[in-house]
Amino acid sequence: MRKSIVLATLATGLSLLFLPLMAEAAATDWPTYHHDNFRGGSDPYAAAFTGPLTSRWTSVPLGNRIYAEPLLVGNLLIVADLSNTVTALSAESGGIVWQTTVGTPVTPSNPPFPCGNVNPIGILGTPVVDPLAGIVYAVAMETPANYYLVGLDLQTGVARFPQVAIAPTGFNSHIQQQRSALTLANGMVYVPFGGFAGDCGTYHGWVVGVPATGSGTQVVFNDNPGGAAAAGFWATAGASADGSGNLYITSGNGFSGSFDNGNTIFKLSPTLGLLDWWAPSQWTYMNSTDTDLGSVGPAIVGTSNNLVFQIGKSGWGYLVSTTLSGSGAVHIGSELFSGKVCNAATNATTARDQVFGGVAYRDPYIYVPCPEGIKALKLAAGPTFSVAWSGPSFHPGPPIVAGGVVWAMDTNNGSLFGLNATTGVQLFHAANLGQMTHFTTPTAGQGLIYTPVGNQVMAFGQPRADRTMPLPAAPATTRSGAPPPVPQSIGSGRPSALIQPPIDAKIPSTLHEMSLRRDQGGDLLSQFIADLMRLF
Repeated sequence: MRKSIVLATLATGLSLLFLPLMAEAAATDWPTYHHDNFRGGSDPYAAAFTGPLTSRWTSVPLGNRIYAEPLLVGNLLIVADLSNTVTALSAESGGIVWQTTVGTPVTPSNPPFPCGNVNPIGILGTPVVDPLAGIVYAVAMETPANYYLVGLDLQTGVARFPQVAIAPTGFNSHIQQQRSALTLANGMVYVPFGGFAGDCGTYHGWVVGVPATGSGTQVVFNDNPGGAAAAGFWATAGASADGSGNLYITSGNGFSGSFDNGNTIFKLSPTLGLLDWWAPSQWTYMNSTDTDLGSVGPAIVGTSNNLVFQIGKSGWGYLVSTTLSGSGAVHIGSELFSGKVCNAATNATTARDQVFGGVAYRDPYIYVPCPEGIKALKLAAGPTFSVAWSGPSFHPGPPIVAGGVVWAMDTNNGSLFGLNATTGVQLFHAANLGQMTHFTTPTAGQGLIYTPVGNQVMAFGQPRADRTMPLPAAPATTRSGAPPPVPQSIGSGRPSALIQPPIDAKIPSTLHEMSLRRDQGGDLLSQFIADLMRLF
């Protein structure tokens, strides 16, 4: 009897000793598009990636083609595809942990779909995960042609609430496409919509906020109500969010010679009220030439998180304050700084079809996927930026940063590139992996780089001795109230020491917290066991 009490006490003590490991696992998660609500695309906990780059695993074929960025929470890699199937893979082995098909995808035809380039239409935009509540959120188009927000249990894939229809007044699902990533903040899941490829029908830019609990009143923003077709939200990065929960989202082109809210950054309140807006003085050129500013999502940058970096099809970059129009309320032009980024952008109105999807940021560098290769912009006081380096020639999708390496896919030939983050020198290359979408972007975590290729996911890493310790998936929890925001949408914003260590600093090969536990935990455990032995 006494022995069983001691063993039970020992088990309790051990669980308390290692409880911080579970709690800290969330720090290494990648629960939303490009890691955080700033859309920074940077993994601050990744061990230095020194190579060699090796293939770790390739998943079995999943339901259909993967457009969404895979998301990582603990040991689960969440993947959504066009068949409306959400799959949780083991991040370590690639095996299927669970798989749920939420509804039948739509096979579009004309009529009622006048245009488009995706078939079937299922889950197209990147989902978002609330690691604490243990819910995976995704938006699916289901037959006959309706959009639904689904919420699945992170550990099991079972629905946590009934599907929520998204159909605000005046909304037409046959001409509004959900391509942008979801944003979780303020207890809401924000869902952007734009038009289909071909710009058919009277589409607008919509954002719908759905309560993350699955019930309650939806909030809606329409950037051109009652107007002609214009200004859709379709960049794969979706809306970014600042530390106060305000959203930033950028529209594509309009078609009018009069201002129609095309090519505009909107700042929206948590209830989707319009707080401010800004458009470049070149908006008329962008409208007339289909040169969307909103082909890329806005990224919140700067050591104080007070700047928005925006670039689009023109290949010309802009820095604006998070107040957008500034104290003078000048909504058009008057950016803090703008300049050439891509080679073809000899000025702000010469180039087209340059940049798509999203960028990455690791202070002081902003990494941009120009058609000739990655450009690293160095952010400086003023604020200003200048091109610090141009990478090797390939056609990159949106890049990320992990382990001191900029990772991007060559979407033309299906290859993975790894570039030195401070010099742009090519370090790694995995060639001819397979077919990729125009906006394919990798995911980092667990010491691995995960890449969607067609209807599969591939994982790449380096010798295991150089990798961080795998971290367990956070347990699912049920609690009252709305889920918290994803990491970095908290009021304190991006902690400079935590999220943005100097890019050329020596990064430890294991997590700092783990090394502390390894050194101190043994002494604590020995003392704990010695104290227990005195009970005999």
